[in-house]
Amino acid sequence: MRILWLEVSVPASYRLDNRVVLGWQDSLESIVKKITDVQLFVGFEGSSSDVERKVVDGVTYIPFRTQLSKMEQIRKKWNWDYYAERVKESLIPVVESCQPDLIHVFGTEWPLALIAEIVNVPVVVHIQGAIIPYNNAMFPPGYVKGDLLRVIKNPKHFFWNMCFYKQLLSRERIERRIWKNVCYYMGRTLWDESLSFIMHKNRKYFHVEEAIRPVFLQTTSVPHRDFSKIKLVTTGCSSFWKGPDMLLKTAHILRLMDVDFEWTVVGNMSPWIKKCVERKAGVSFEKCNIKIKGFTPAEELKRFLDSSSMYVHTAYIENSPNAICEAQCVGLPVIATNVGGVASLVSDGIDGVLVPANDPWQMAAAIVRTHMDFAMMKRFSENAQKKALQRHAPEHIAAELLCCYEKIIKENQ
Repeated sequence: MRILWLEVSVPASYRLDNRVVLGWQDSLESIVKKITDVQLFVGFEGSSSDVERKVVDGVTYIPFRTQLSKMEQIRKKWNWDYYAERVKESLIPVVESCQPDLIHVFGTEWPLALIAEIVNVPVVVHIQGAIIPYNNAMFPPGYVKGDLLRVIKNPKHFFWNMCFYKQLLSRERIERRIWKNVCYYMGRTLWDESLSFIMHKNRKYFHVEEAIRPVFLQTTSVPHRDFSKIKLVTTGCSSFWKGPDMLLKTAHILRLMDVDFEWTVVGNMSPWIKKCVERKAGVSFEKCNIKIKGFTPAEELKRFLDSSSMYVHTAYIENSPNAICEAQCVGLPVIATNVGGVASLVSDGIDGVLVPANDPWQMAAAIVRTHMDFAMMKRFSENAQKKALQRHAPEHIAAELLCCYEKIIKENQ
């Protein structure tokens, strides 16, 4: 079968320089390469240097460019309606060049799946997040857009941030078109299954687990950890959706309790979001024992997780955060907000603890109580690792994906 993937990032194998933008898609690609019944084509929106169609390890990579004038590029900052139509036009020659039996699109958040409006080839969307519910959780409770804009002093940055929030509204309109026109979806949580049902009642949904970076699967036992001090880790707090305010409030409570802890945030945080959250909370991240580590390669992140006590997830909306999955694979107990699809990953009281969103008091209590009970920590670690390694086993994902492809193609023959 000839399968065309459409994705927004440049595949790592295309550039052959190990620059991984979306690691889970590259991980899924490595699984699909081993399925002999699949001839894989990958279309992606490349930069000015990504112009060559090439075949690497049996996969055909097809970069495309969406041609926009200077004025259209500026307009795209706040409105994607015109850009979406241009993307759709740019995809036509990609589809014609490979004649796929099925088009597999990653995400409803970008215009790629609009190709379903103009082709006779079946299209399946691999649900990632979703603009509509994410817009609903755009700011934490007690925050408004003005709180962020108030800390941005540069007029240019102020203007582009205003444009970004307008852009999200236009992307929501585009996403509604995608939900309406695409009949097939694959996902992995109760949240994305329910969302797809609400947005397209007669759609067909396939359960396909998410691939994760191989380094996190190369573990067969829970590493020995020093639990004398609470060492917390969180991956990603780059937006308000991720709950940086919840993180800071929880750390502040722990500090007031005289708890001996350190909390590392892996990934970058916008200086404006950081300043805004600190201003609202009346305390800084640094004074609450929080260190923002910045981007960390997968191998280094795994070593860091191995030496931590718990993984803490503070988000207000999520589908199936890879950060939780990777932490579970290395046997790290998870304390997380019970939002979106998180409950499909973490079983409360069995392999972790779920707390309500925007309840830093319960989260602080869960951290301390979990750390005080060594037997519970050990049980959480072992249960989480066993479940995650089974859930993300490459052969398991390959079987689910192949079943999805075969059923859709057969239905449309």
